[in-house]
Amino acid sequence: MKYLLYPFAFLYGTIVTVRNIFFNIGILRSQRFPLWVISIGNLSAGGTGKSPHSEYVARLLIKLNKQYENLDLPPNKIGILSRGYGRINKGFLLVNNSSNAKEIGDEPMQLKKRLKDIYIAVDEHRVRGIKILLSLNPQLRMIILDDGFQHRYVKRNLSILLTNYNDPFYNDSMLPAGRLREPKGGYKRADIIIVTNVPVNISDVEKKLLLKNIKSTSKQKVYFSSIFYEPLAPVFKNTPAAPPIDKNCTVLLMTGIANTHSIYTHLAEMARDVIHVPFRDHHIFTSEDIAKVAKTFNTITNPKKIIITTEKDSMRLHIGDLMKDFGTAPVYYLPISVKVHDESDFENDLIAGLSPLDANKPIRKIHT
Repeated sequence: MKYLLYPFAFLYGTIVTVRNIFFNIGILRSQRFPLWVISIGNLSAGGTGKSPHSEYVARLLIKLNKQYENLDLPPNKIGILSRGYGRINKGFLLVNNSSNAKEIGDEPMQLKKRLKDIYIAVDEHRVRGIKILLSLNPQLRMIILDDGFQHRYVKRNLSILLTNYNDPFYNDSMLPAGRLREPKGGYKRADIIIVTNVPVNISDVEKKLLLKNIKSTSKQKVYFSSIFYEPLAPVFKNTPAAPPIDKNCTVLLMTGIANTHSIYTHLAEMARDVIHVPFRDHHIFTSEDIAKVAKTFNTITNPKKIIITTEKDSMRLHIGDLMKDFGTAPVYYLPISVKVHDESDFENDLIAGLSPLDANKPIRKIHT
């Protein structure tokens, strides 16, 4: 069946290639803004951890703000702009505490929950989104484009491309035969490439093999990042503290994300067994979906059992009144964070990519 899709993949790839050529030669133009723009994205359709890496970069910039003169990046001068994939409406929306995942998307909701003092907004038109953010706060000095690699109408200072260790772009094909949004050669536009989801103890030999397959240019830096799992947290209020996950425990894993390999593997290493109930990426859960999950959970004979989902999925479980559909089943989410290996080198490359906004105020490290 896949081979029948290759003609459509070729056609789609040709259209995207022509579009990129138009940008390269100036027929289509990118707009520059009076602030720094960092784009974080990928070549594939999801599954590389764009939002966790957007959060990671934002936190790094806040930390570096204390170490560099004239950087001036406290949280209230940083914005993250997302498309808000999976939301039911369109246009610009500023994410706030009363927003919900159905209106603004699950990833922006998750980012706001974790980065309370940073401006989080959604707009499928990134140029318009940045203009509105600047009108709301003219003091903004940084915009992070979450999933911005293909959005070339915005001029960026630094372009970061993510590719998943378990599903690297060089082994993939164009949509619809594969999951690539654009031909593999698009990776050359990136300033930094991060291989995500790598094992914490990845060997130097395996790193060299990945570097060989990526074929980075002389101007590109390649880094590796790993996932770190945080303690389980309840999805709903008044849920008791999560029990420990051990070889006596059965986990029902409920997911609506693009790549489940890492979380499934992590839980399978800890629990007696894992029963996976998957949904498509960004799926808006219904009462029928939850009834299906609860029914499966109730068939598990092991008395030590638990329902676990991802933090992104938990954002969509607060839409409507889904809590009652779980009945008495305990539901928790597993938060994650990411960290780039060789972080100090990565920090230096972040700073190096930011030309001073004011020529009279160079960015200099504060010596203490």
